[in-house]
Amino acid sequence: MRSKRRDDDRQGDQEPSGTPRRSMLAAGAGIAVGAATLGAAGSASAASPNTVETLTAARSHEPGTRIPVAPGVSVNISDQDGGRRGTVVFVPGWPLSSATFEYTYQFLADHGYRAIGIDQRGFGLSDAPYGPYDYNVWARDILTVLQSLSLRNVTLVGHSMGAAVALRHAARFGSRISKLVLAEIPAPRFVYGSKSADLTAAINGLIAGYATDRAATVRSFSGNFFATHTDITTDPFLQFFERQCLDQASLPASRAGLIALRDTDLTSDLAKVSVKTLVFHAINDKIVPLDHGQAVADGIRRARLVTFATAGHAVYVDEPEKFNRELLDFIR
Repeated sequence: MRSKRRDDDRQGDQEPSGTPRRSMLAAGAGIAVGAATLGAAGSASAASPNTVETLTAARSHEPGTRIPVAPGVSVNISDQDGGRRGTVVFVPGWPLSSATFEYTYQFLADHGYRAIGIDQRGFGLSDAPYGPYDYNVWARDILTVLQSLSLRNVTLVGHSMGAAVALRHAARFGSRISKLVLAEIPAPRFVYGSKSADLTAAINGLIAGYATDRAATVRSFSGNFFATHTDITTDPFLQFFERQCLDQASLPASRAGLIALRDTDLTSDLAKVSVKTLVFHAINDKIVPLDHGQAVADGIRRARLVTFATAGHAVYVDEPEKFNRELLDFIR
């Protein structure tokens, strides 16, 4: 049975307290912005907050590491350590698992970097309690992961809702990061700019769809996510994407993520970011319009906007060579 717990909202570089227990999810991989279903969980022994637990993942991707982030809650990470040139930590979008960036991890490891991906709580192989879920909770979990792995001076990369969480982390808990990359970020707010009415209707439609027929909701949504994959009836990649969206990520976390996307205003966070920042945004993104990326780049003092001419929302899938090249140039 999933636990129902609530953490106190902390500010600054603090370590969570409590005695967590470990559970495993047996589910398929998750990829950004899709639908979700509850994963199966089993209990195991208690551990201290800074204990790092290693396991073999209960699905077909590389072994993961589980890190306790709150009492009864551990998150799963993937970790490809390619050398000593630096560490890059990835925060997937809704309802992404760390597997979604696997080709970028390989690229960075081949170039001498350590690449770490976090399954945010409620998604991937991480624990999925009933709640709470919001940008503060997920941003604080990033801090706990960095502390547990004794990481400093990392580059933090977020995509979609994961970029919003990365921004919140940089603004409130960012003492361990030295650079920030925000791809297709739904900020300053998701409902923003000239298409606000359409965005409001879209997010409310997703929330309503999850309450009645998430399978149909995912099917209607999938074709807008990529520029290079559009026909779900013939494209194995999109079929794989759809299965991932339906087979993984908890329903409470998915619903809370949609509500956070709709309701969270990150305007005040922009001015609090002091690290060098790169903003990636596709010109033709059908989910988060380009004016969001422009506003974020303008609002962060040390930010630069890089646009993608042919990509959709998943820039790392649609234009992987440019995504990887720009990222590598930025972190060198």
